[in-house]
Amino acid sequence: MKITYNWLKEFVEFDLSPQELCKMLTMAGLETKVIESIDDDHVIEADLTPNRSDCHSVIGIAREVSALTGGRFKYPDISVKESDGDINSLISVAVENPDLCPRYTARIVRGVKVKPSPSWLEKKIIAVGLRPINNIVDATNYILWEMGQPLHAFDYECIKGKKIIVRNAYKNESLTTLDEKKHNLSEDSLVISDSERAVALAGVMGGGNSGVTQATRDILFESAYFNPISIRRTSRRHGIFTDSSYRFERGVDNEGVVAALDRAANLIAELSEGKVVKGRIDCYHEKISYPQVDLRISRTNKILGISLSREQILNILNRLMFTTKAIDDDKIKVNVPSFRKDIEREIDLIEEVARLHGYEKILKTIPSSKVSVAVSTRNQVFERDIKNILVSLGLTEVINYSFIDEKYFDAINIPQNDPLRKTIKLRNPLSQNWSVMRTTLLPGIINTAVFNINRGVYDVGIVEIGKVFIQGSDIPPFNKGGRGGILPDEKTIVGGALTGRTEKKIWGKGERNFYYLKGLVESLLGRLNIHDIEFFPVNLPFIHPQKGACVKINDEDIGYLGELSPAVAEGFDLKDKLYVFELSLDKILDNAVTERKYTHLPKYPSIYRDIAIVLNSNIKSDNVYRIIRDTDNSILKEIILFDYYEGKQIPAGKKSLAYSLVYRSDDRTLTDDDVNPVHEKIVANLRDKLEAELR
Repeated sequence: MKITYNWLKEFVEFDLSPQELCKMLTMAGLETKVIESIDDDHVIEADLTPNRSDCHSVIGIAREVSALTGGRFKYPDISVKESDGDINSLISVAVENPDLCPRYTARIVRGVKVKPSPSWLEKKIIAVGLRPINNIVDATNYILWEMGQPLHAFDYECIKGKKIIVRNAYKNESLTTLDEKKHNLSEDSLVISDSERAVALAGVMGGGNSGVTQATRDILFESAYFNPISIRRTSRRHGIFTDSSYRFERGVDNEGVVAALDRAANLIAELSEGKVVKGRIDCYHEKISYPQVDLRISRTNKILGISLSREQILNILNRLMFTTKAIDDDKIKVNVPSFRKDIEREIDLIEEVARLHGYEKILKTIPSSKVSVAVSTRNQVFERDIKNILVSLGLTEVINYSFIDEKYFDAINIPQNDPLRKTIKLRNPLSQNWSVMRTTLLPGIINTAVFNINRGVYDVGIVEIGKVFIQGSDIPPFNKGGRGGILPDEKTIVGGALTGRTEKKIWGKGERNFYYLKGLVESLLGRLNIHDIEFFPVNLPFIHPQKGACVKINDEDIGYLGELSPAVAEGFDLKDKLYVFELSLDKILDNAVTERKYTHLPKYPSIYRDIAIVLNSNIKSDNVYRIIRDTDNSILKEIILFDYYEGKQIPAGKKSLAYSLVYRSDDRTLTDDDVNPVHEKIVANLRDKLEAELR
């Protein structure tokens, strides 16, 4: 924004050169500089932050100079010399949407003569970068720059029905603005209309059907306060950016609307030889309240690292035209003036104190703070251990977004009524690809694997520990006046994926399989001292029907593992096999054993017996393992499956399993007489319960 040095001095007394003035304002947070000299004046440009809407005028900056220098501030003369008549008999105003237009005021000046502006006015508006048009338009621009309040002048004779209506645009309504461009209006755009048509786009630009011309004799002036958000949307929707919309977007002083109207009416009457009709229209539906903020002296000094007295702080606030009242030795109640839209909290007032006191007077100090050592919770320790274990087993940790595209539920064949489809939808997603919160880690893990495979990394082993979000139940608002809603259940999941292909040879083959993944999960749980692990058949739409398992601990389902089904793999354009798993971290932690127990090395030797059995091929080795284990575990210490065979020597529908059994006692050396009865009982149980035969 541009102002001139001499124009500023009309409203505040100070004795500073233009350069000294700019330096003072800059140090107070209003970055200014002298950009040119015109005759005996200087043009100053202010680079204002969006929150300082009060400084988008000469008067606004004059208030700052007065506060900084202590110079006397002079408000412009807003007295009006009215003539006969009554404005209410000439025009009526109706505001249909007071939410978008809380205040609308109007005056009429009759008998004007539209002509060029006097030289003093032209000189001022040229200095700030405007183009002189005529005395009426130039006067409204002058008041805009002087007081920061946009105004608009209508040709009174062009107002149909002598009625002004502030309303939303009608469907399919259009308006040709003063720049001769036609705009198709949307129904949420605010317009100024007469009884028949829109005559202005509220707060943005007037219409060509009611503009001031050389033939204009009677002027209707509006001065209003429009909702900043509404003006911003309208301006951007129609691509119209004006000095008026710029100020309305940032918020004008709604209590200064009448002052600007009266100042403009009186100035135009003087410039155009017109007469101001008695009275004004003022539609102020509900007075806007402004905050009262309590400011603590101790808090101010603590934040700024200074030591100001209550009187010093009161003096600073009063110079800024805040109304103050000392409550006690430490507290001041501050009434925020209507032109300071940026002051809402105590910290805002503390910033004002810092600005006026002088940033350069605040000494540089190193803030003192107590450094405490963070103590990890049990769950955090175990989560870190799980990551380290899986990394040590050859996996790489990945982190995916917590939101996904709903299309991935179709890609992994999730049925329409499956609970996994009950997602939390984002109100404002970054894109359609991230429109819902994930209920499973699987889509992200598969995509990460595919991303690497497509770039030539075929040996993929990844793990992710992350949250999934399941729809919960209705919750009440957290705070009075807040909104309730659905609070999702957040569950922590350990998930991962392995490609079948590997660069390392496993048992002479360059690939991994289902059993490799099963062993990896067993290793993870075993290192967390979880040993009562069971694997059962699983029926999931995205897992191969013969190469998947449900994982249970103490009969509780904690997740699944298996090969991705061929249909799903084809949907992701996967040529190689991909093995995936998802386990509930919360349930793992419930069963993990913190305490580690150590035993002495065996004092007595072990006896090894091998057993090979032939049984139906549909019997799982886990069933065999349990029968052997439960027969007599007093001296049976280890059960190791070391061979699996199906072939010519085995009847059709049968398979051969071979186990190595380790017997040992903690208090004596075992003999064959000790081992034989147990071993024979194991063979008998396998024959009776599984119809197994010794091979």
